[in-house]
Amino acid sequence: MKFKISHLVKTYPITFFAVIALFTASAVTAAKGVLLPLAIGEAALSVVLAVSAILKMHNEFRIIKNAVISLNASLSDKDMLKYFPLPAVICKTNGKILWFNDLFKADVIRNRQPREDNISVFIGGKALSELAAKKTFSATYDGRDYTVISETLDSSGESCTVFYFVDDTNLKSIVREYRMSKPAVALVAVDSIDEFYRVYKESEYAEITSAVERLTENWFSEFSGVFRKLGTGRFIAIVPESELEKMISKKFNVLENVRSYTYNGATVGITLSAGVGRGDNLSDAEGAARQALDMALGRGGDQVAVKDNDKYTFFGGVSKGVEKRTKVRTRVVASAMSELIRNASNVVIMGHKFSDLDSVGAAYGMYKAALALGKDAKIVVNRKTTLAQPLIDYIGKSDDDCFVSPLTGERLTVKKTLLIVVDTHKADFVDSKNVYEKAQNVIVIDHHRKTVDYINNAVIFYHEPHASSTCEMVTELLQYISKHPVADSVCATALMSGIMLDTKEFVLRAGVRTFEAAAYLRSRGADTVTVKSFFANSMESRKLRGMVVMNAEMYRACAISVTDIESDDIRVVCAQAADELLSVSGVDASFVIFKTDDIINISARSMGKVNVQLIMEALGGGGHQTMAAVQLKDITESQIKDMLKTAIDNYYSNL
Repeated sequence: MKFKISHLVKTYPITFFAVIALFTASAVTAAKGVLLPLAIGEAALSVVLAVSAILKMHNEFRIIKNAVISLNASLSDKDMLKYFPLPAVICKTNGKILWFNDLFKADVIRNRQPREDNISVFIGGKALSELAAKKTFSATYDGRDYTVISETLDSSGESCTVFYFVDDTNLKSIVREYRMSKPAVALVAVDSIDEFYRVYKESEYAEITSAVERLTENWFSEFSGVFRKLGTGRFIAIVPESELEKMISKKFNVLENVRSYTYNGATVGITLSAGVGRGDNLSDAEGAARQALDMALGRGGDQVAVKDNDKYTFFGGVSKGVEKRTKVRTRVVASAMSELIRNASNVVIMGHKFSDLDSVGAAYGMYKAALALGKDAKIVVNRKTTLAQPLIDYIGKSDDDCFVSPLTGERLTVKKTLLIVVDTHKADFVDSKNVYEKAQNVIVIDHHRKTVDYINNAVIFYHEPHASSTCEMVTELLQYISKHPVADSVCATALMSGIMLDTKEFVLRAGVRTFEAAAYLRSRGADTVTVKSFFANSMESRKLRGMVVMNAEMYRACAISVTDIESDDIRVVCAQAADELLSVSGVDASFVIFKTDDIINISARSMGKVNVQLIMEALGGGGHQTMAAVQLKDITESQIKDMLKTAIDNYYSNL
């Protein structure tokens, strides 16, 4: 790499012409014989510019030379980098291109002048600092796909990076075509279709189902694939990945088409659920589709769940769903549970972390069921974190030894112990993870919408997302689990408290079966005045709740409050504040952000118009359509507030 004037002109054209201009001006000034000092100054400045440009260019040439020498030393065949059989480029640590070989010029930039002299143009706009830990990465430039291999060299104290570009456009095109041709299977079901058969006449029912099937068939006919009816309200579709991506881009708007269907001028309220499975073959895809459909139904229906390996993506889920009137499944589950309880050595019942009235009430109901079937039973409760201390104290007056600590529960759990988990189906959210991991036989009873990380080893997974509360589900079970009445007045009061908590005193999600369960509990001696006392707060808690409400701000019909108050009852205070914010005109959903120890929490509530479960799931949490929450670490209140606003925006954009 010998120094040439042409190199100076190409590398520093502005500096070169500035030097020429200064030399010319100096000559003209000197020729006129006036202002001789000015002529000398102009000449001196031009010399300084020329020398600095030459030195800088010489330094860069030295870097290139050292890099090439260093690189050549590492090449097994000792060939010069110039003749390396791949396009290669050398750049400085700031990304500025110093040199490239002939193959790079011919194959990558196609013998044209590069638009910029920075390597980021050729590697997808990424800075070198972003790729510091990567030796190989993919990049696209000028319609071609490359695998780029990088190597950092240090020579004579100077650092630079060499990039080799491997053109694998054809190979990646084949990979894309193969991926787009892989099969996807969709299993589609009309939600709670039997309930509509009970409401409408047979001729009306036939007309409604035919219309829904026609809407569904017309939508799927827009895509290339196979669509077949399996039975009344059940379908299967087989499409390639390319068509599935088109469906995803439309956000499966067939859900909205069916949801908005009207009969005789009135909205029917019928909805669809679908499970879509991806796989390397049809068998794998069909198996994944079945799991995805179970997930969609377990989350309340009116949605599509797409399963790709262990990852789920959800679309829809904005309606409340249709309450199931039949109790056939309840009777079957109660019979199976009673058999498992009788065969167990003992029974341990456990709710979720920060147990509430619904969790403790349901646990006490199953405790009484186990005793009625002649088995020893205990309820595991962490008294340090429970939010249901008034109920625990009330139960303790008649059953003072039914509650045990997580440590005692772990000791009581042996090989033939039956563990009953209530009011949660997430393994990471049980009151004692050690008790759950030690138990070999598990029953789950829960009403929250199904999440991906559910307990998958349960002998019985009794899950009713349409139920108002777990206490409602347990109340129904108690009527069939034993021939003799199980619930006394204390048990009935405990179960009533859970129903009243989750329905906000029979306002939210209270269906026909909810009132039937409440009527049964009232007949068994439930005391609603006592239940009301469980919700009583101190004057200090009321003041704190008012402060939380006052801090709220509106964002897209959602009230968001960030609080830094400190209280032992912070969870109860913030949950009640979230409930109270719903009574404000124009508020469709409320979110209260608060801190406990090193965890940032969000308590979310809605009246049903906004599905807060979907919003909380976007942040890593979960819950129900009208009640949800999330807990995050290593984050500030302001950061989580911004994340919450983004999740709200995404929720509305996906409607």
